[in-house]
Amino acid sequence: MTNSPEQEPSELENHHGATDPSKCQDMSRKYRWRLKRIERTKDRTLKVNCVFYGEQTSFEDSRFGDTDDE
Repeated sequence: MTNSPEQEPSELENHHGATDPSKCQDMSRKYRWRLKRIERTKDRTLKVNCVFYGEQTSFEDSRFGDTDDE
């Protein structure tokens, strides 16, 4: 789910896949995110979707982003 610009801050959701529900709790503690709910998925690897309160974040590694060195 993408957060639309017209959403109120209290309605924003931050979604991240995980292998099991305990990983949602781990992410919550590690990043100090408040867990809203855990949704089961049909994916064999990422079996749950952890939904946290707040703006969507990314774990994308910037080291592998666009490079203009060429």
